[in-house]
Amino acid sequence: MKNPAGIFLVLSIFLVLCVTIMGCSNSSGSTATTTTSAVTTATTIAPLYTAGDIVWSSSASTTAAWLIISYDPSTDSYTRAYIHKNTDGSWGYRTNSATDTSPRSTMEKVYTVKITHVTVSSIPTAAPTLVVSTTVVTTVTTTTAATATTIAAGAPSFKDIVPSEGYAGTSVAITDLLGSNFQSGATVQLAHAGSTINATSVVWVDSSHLTCTFVIPSTTATGFWDVVVTNPDGQFVSYANEFTVHGSTSTVTATPTTSASTGSITITSVSAMPLATGTGANIWSGRLTIDTSTTLQQGLTVTLSNTVTGANVTVNNAPLNSNTEAYPLFSGVPAGTYNVILTNSDGSYGTYSGFTVS
Repeated sequence: MKNPAGIFLVLSIFLVLCVTIMGCSNSSGSTATTTTSAVTTATTIAPLYTAGDIVWSSSASTTAAWLIISYDPSTDSYTRAYIHKNTDGSWGYRTNSATDTSPRSTMEKVYTVKITHVTVSSIPTAAPTLVVSTTVVTTVTTTTAATATTIAAGAPSFKDIVPSEGYAGTSVAITDLLGSNFQSGATVQLAHAGSTINATSVVWVDSSHLTCTFVIPSTTATGFWDVVVTNPDGQFVSYANEFTVHGSTSTVTATPTTSASTGSITITSVSAMPLATGTGANIWSGRLTIDTSTTLQQGLTVTLSNTVTGANVTVNNAPLNSNTEAYPLFSGVPAGTYNVILTNSDGSYGTYSGFTVS
């Protein structure tokens, strides 16, 4: 071989390359592992309404509705009050300062319509003063200096009645009959196909509001009845098909015992009628009457106490119709027999036994 040194150098370089390549092929690879952690977030459903919301059910009249006063998360319940429309259609006013408490599940299931939102502190607790325009006629004679003045009063008008339905065989307490030009001493009737039902205990609140009671016989024809308001001067208003009479029902009965009432207040009668029924609803408009030896006080509490389970349904600040009549509105009343416990703000009380809801 002519150049052995050159051949040796080439072989050496080749050997080094082989060793390098083998080393690379034996290198260990690395594998990246990604761990994904699942994060579960618990979601708490917030209350649907806030203070100042005005709500009602989709099937009800919206001239009177519920005003949300507050929400208590500790009891998961709303404090609410009745609110009425002003004569110009805006909201609104309360006829008194009474409130009651309702479970959130009941309110949000029954009263699904949010009408509007107001500031609670801006709502007055008395109806706005209705300004009634009058015509003054002055007659001056030529024989005397006397002046005769005549004020012509307008005819009454009608806007709404609360509640607007009742059952044959029950007494229905009308908590607000809304209109204008009502006079003290006005009478109220239901009229249908030549038959009439005269209201009892008619109370003139002011020129825009009356309260009364309809005692509906069990034989009363069902269907739509007209509401008729007649002033003492003979002027009247008749509003067609405004009040609905449903068929006789035994849903609510009150069975007095031999000793119907105990305590320092004597409860003479307890009655109620359903305003809304069904799972989660059971809204009852009650009427509670005491004898005249005691006077009901603002801020009184009415409690239904189940005689079997001991469960209570309580209404605080029940509205008063007079010194001897209260109109509590109960929500979520299961079937059963109850003791009705009335407690005045001064601590005096009365208990009525044998009130049955079935």
